[in-house]
Amino acid sequence: MRKLDRPDEPSDFRVEVASAYASVARTISKGASPAFPSLWSKFKPIFAKAQLGKCGYCEGQVHGLQYGDVEHIQPKAEVHDLADDPNEWGEEVPWSSKVRNRNTKKEIERPGYWWRAYAWDNYLLSCQTCNQQWKRNLYPVNGHRILGPTPNDAGEPLLLSPFDESLQPHEHFAYGRLGEIRGLTPHGRATIATCGLDRPSLRLARQKLASATHDYLDEVGGDLTERELLRLLRTIERDGADVQPYCGMVRTIFRQRTNMDWTELATLIGRLATSRTPDHSLCDC
Repeated sequence: MRKLDRPDEPSDFRVEVASAYASVARTISKGASPAFPSLWSKFKPIFAKAQLGKCGYCEGQVHGLQYGDVEHIQPKAEVHDLADDPNEWGEEVPWSSKVRNRNTKKEIERPGYWWRAYAWDNYLLSCQTCNQQWKRNLYPVNGHRILGPTPNDAGEPLLLSPFDESLQPHEHFAYGRLGEIRGLTPHGRATIATCGLDRPSLRLARQKLASATHDYLDEVGGDLTERELLRLLRTIERDGADVQPYCGMVRTIFRQRTNMDWTELATLIGRLATSRTPDHSLCDC
């Protein structure tokens, strides 16, 4: 996952959704289950552009390879919780995008966050596997969940979004050489479990890049010539570029291995490119 800036809400968005929101609210007030007109799909290109065509959860490429979903971070119709036993959280069917044995608790809360169905800050572009097979109607919180437009004691959300203002991915996730991902915090662990971010197909997709990034940083910590060091750093910078799938993984590995912000890498490369006596040291490599 990589920190992203949420795209600006279109000036006509609230006008576009006002009628649908009012209809849903009236239905809820009568104690009935509402239908939700899919008006958010009209705005999918805006989120695809902001996310450079990648899934907000797994960072896999969506645009150009699949249709993708405008995901409701807080589910609109109903909310589920995973079973208490991790053995019931499901597994990916080998060489398939499908999931089996994924069980939720019997208690299902209906309606869900219905008043967030037409909220701009509740959307992101997701791949269909993350959204439809894994996340579904899950939304983990720490504490009591109060479902209502004006909750006064709602639990702390645990699901991370790339649009979270305070998101620091390196604080929540760690990636191994085989592309595996591990949660470092309750938020990180809940996000991985909710979205299936450690599923075998994703580990396989990330493996080559994860292994290479760790290997490059192993070399950076060795005795290199200026030219060799510059080449390695430029390769890491290329692999962590915004347009690259799993660039958030590369940046997280870099931050955790070097204790340097990603923005510092460009500065270091610039200094090495113009200096004959560069500082070859990186912390904690």
